[in-house]
Amino acid sequence: MRRGLVIGKFMPLHRGHQLLIDAALAECDDVTVVVYDSRPPGVYPPMPLAKRLGWVTQLYPQLEQVVGLLDPLESPASEDPANADVYAAELGFLGKFDRFYSSEPAYERFARLLGAEHVVLDGARQLVPVSGTLVRADPYRYRALMSPLVYASLVRRVALVGTESTGKSTLARALAERLRTVWVHEYGRELWEAQALQGSFADHWRIAERQRRREDAAVVHAREVLFCDTTAWTTLHWSLNSYGCADARLHQLVDATMDDYTWVVCDNDFGWVQDGTRELAGPLSAAFQRRQLDDLAARRVDYVVVSGSVEQRIAQVLARLGTRPGVSGQPVQT
Repeated sequence: MRRGLVIGKFMPLHRGHQLLIDAALAECDDVTVVVYDSRPPGVYPPMPLAKRLGWVTQLYPQLEQVVGLLDPLESPASEDPANADVYAAELGFLGKFDRFYSSEPAYERFARLLGAEHVVLDGARQLVPVSGTLVRADPYRYRALMSPLVYASLVRRVALVGTESTGKSTLARALAERLRTVWVHEYGRELWEAQALQGSFADHWRIAERQRRREDAAVVHAREVLFCDTTAWTTLHWSLNSYGCADARLHQLVDATMDDYTWVVCDNDFGWVQDGTRELAGPLSAAFQRRQLDDLAARRVDYVVVSGSVEQRIAQVLARLGTRPGVSGQPVQT
């Protein structure tokens, strides 16, 4: 039985890394991938170890072992071939490997210490002209060099929530135009209008599931940020408001996705406007907003409330997102 090994930080996992893993799987009976936990300062987007392990396990369920390890030499010199003995010794518990796959000829000594044949693929970066540094500099520009699964997880989803008539759709559209990205329209409103303002309990799960699918389809086309006009969480609150309960699947979807978003609550200071579809006015709207805020607090969700004019709200959201190129409103090279 031939065993193969691939190691890396995978920040992010790109086509070059996948070339190594694919070759190992094609040539070996069992393959182990080791992901080193490394947190160099200034890395963007955030790529914690759990996320990087998730990429590998989701894309390659057939691997024998996927192992996350602390980098034993967390320093700029950690990848120096002179440190090969440190890394080889640390991997002893994984057993003997027959082949070690990399794109770096300088890792020959590391392979010898493992007792493995060193298989060097695309050392000149001609098959896959990519590096982690290149991708991190502009994930959107180099998104074709990553699996859609990986790129989608690097995009920041911003949930714009709040009661009726708080300017969520207006703000989502304006932010997307400002940052030259995309936004996700509110499916629930479309269904509500298509059904002549008639709905049912079952509609809420249908709305939430479709809204999430729309996000998942749009995120691979977004430039660093995806603006979401409401979420499944909003639909949950509408179900609770109308019926006092919600479909168990809706609760599960909300619980599973709360951490996927940067949360922005639109303040109830626009003034309620009846556009022919709205149900809440005055005290009802204020009470709905209060319940949403209470729920975010109970879930310990970090959120920001934006208020004022559209331009003021845009500035508040940009401040929340930080000053990454593109997130600051400055042009991004494509």
